[in-house]
Amino acid sequence: MSHKDGRIPIRTCVVCREKRQQNELLRIVRTPERQIKFDKTGRMNGRGAYVCDDTVHLDMSDPSAGIDALGRGKLRSALRANLDDTTVKLLDEAIASHLAEQ
Repeated sequence: MSHKDGRIPIRTCVVCREKRQQNELLRIVRTPERQIKFDKTGRMNGRGAYVCDDTVHLDMSDPSAGIDALGRGKLRSALRANLDDTTVKLLDEAIASHLAEQ
């Protein structure tokens, strides 16, 4: 996503605090209905948090484990919502399918 004047927005990963271009990060959203969803488009309504898209924050010792414990805590704080295991599993599946498409 770029602006008409050529600027590319910079966002910060909530887990590692690294600043990157918005299109290099994954956006996770807490919708007004208080659901946690992966936002493929970057335009979904709600409170958003950005995470690096290079699987740095996934538990690589067990790829099926998904977002590591540190990432869960920081996402929970950024979204101001509880992340139960089911929600995290759905997020992990959505992120994995998105990364596989790229």
